[in-house]
Amino acid sequence: MEPNDSIKLMLVISESVQTLLVDRSKGPLFSTAQFWPECIGIFRPDEGHIRLEIIDSYNTYPYPSLSNFLPCLVAGTSSGSILDDSIFDSIDIPGPFLLLTVDVEFPNSISGYYLNPSDRTRTPGVVELIGQPSRSFDRIRPVVDLTNMQHKKVAVIGLGSGGGFGAVELAKSGVGSFTLVDFDRLQVENISRHACGLVDVGRWKTRAIRDKILQHSSTAVIECYEIDVTEQTELLESIVDSVDLVFVATDNEMSKYMINEACVSKRVPAVYGGVYERAFAGEVVLVTPDHGGCYACVRHGLANTSGTMSAALGGDYTDESDISHEPGLGIDVGFIANLHVRIALSALNEEAISIFNNPEDQMIIWVNSAKPSDGPLFGTPLSRYFVTVPRVPDCRTCGMIPIIEEHDRSNHE
Repeated sequence: MEPNDSIKLMLVISESVQTLLVDRSKGPLFSTAQFWPECIGIFRPDEGHIRLEIIDSYNTYPYPSLSNFLPCLVAGTSSGSILDDSIFDSIDIPGPFLLLTVDVEFPNSISGYYLNPSDRTRTPGVVELIGQPSRSFDRIRPVVDLTNMQHKKVAVIGLGSGGGFGAVELAKSGVGSFTLVDFDRLQVENISRHACGLVDVGRWKTRAIRDKILQHSSTAVIECYEIDVTEQTELLESIVDSVDLVFVATDNEMSKYMINEACVSKRVPAVYGGVYERAFAGEVVLVTPDHGGCYACVRHGLANTSGTMSAALGGDYTDESDISHEPGLGIDVGFIANLHVRIALSALNEEAISIFNNPEDQMIIWVNSAKPSDGPLFGTPLSRYFVTVPRVPDCRTCGMIPIIEEHDRSNHE
């Protein structure tokens, strides 16, 4: 199938392909065009789009709308008449193929052509190199301290609809390193609210989100753990101790309490997010060292709230539970997830002026749809409330930290 004549042919060259091409250009010149078996062209004729990938790399990236695969040849620009009809006589390839030419003096100068032996035609392509990752962030550079963000490492624990979205958005905002934690595989019923699609069903959520991140930030450093943090506390503490922030989007309160204990102990900031029943509202809680209460203090305070509000606050992003019990539109989950990401970015940047009105505030409650039966707080749709979280004096997590530190000092005297 030929490229659509009305569409300019676009050749997108991935970082892995460009790196190998540059390495090859440093060796002896190709006297003739050489078949490159490791490289393949992923061709969408109706879009005039060809993406070049190394075959091993391609195997990890599904492309459901593929129409064709094209073999690749490579040559130096001084390889003689590589673009006259003689190339069709010298190459024994029955169908269309790609020819990449590399300027030996300027290796990053790469040209590409679509050649069809049946009518001996050559179509030049516009080459788009994506081997320069810094370009990916040009549109956000004026508003984000990318140098700072590239050196930040975030643990995302829980990769359901909120955590998966959050991990990808943090990567798109310039965060350089991630530890992804979730013990579940993606299921069909997750798809309507998840960052990943049907092509990832059955995969570990950690690996699916890792690949999603790399599509936006190819240099991101990513570790994956398919573990239940409630069963591997030592590993949880090690993960927390290695990051700058923990982004918490787990699907049960026990795991949140254990993460809270690890973060308070290691003095690592954490941002907790979750939605209430049917995603009618949700919350985001920021816990930082030496500032207000911890996550356990939040739950203690809200447990004493009158009305049915306290019963609704045990919610989360609920991808792992029976979806028939906790339905909710992805767009409603998205409001909370966006706030979750925004507060995380604020904490990573240590912004003097955060998105909270009052420096003492640590929590936002966002209301998607009105539910007056849960009290006046939930009477107005698309509204938000800021909450101050005082430390509970006898909190078993943050309330004991000063006592423990004092005890440790006395042992060293």
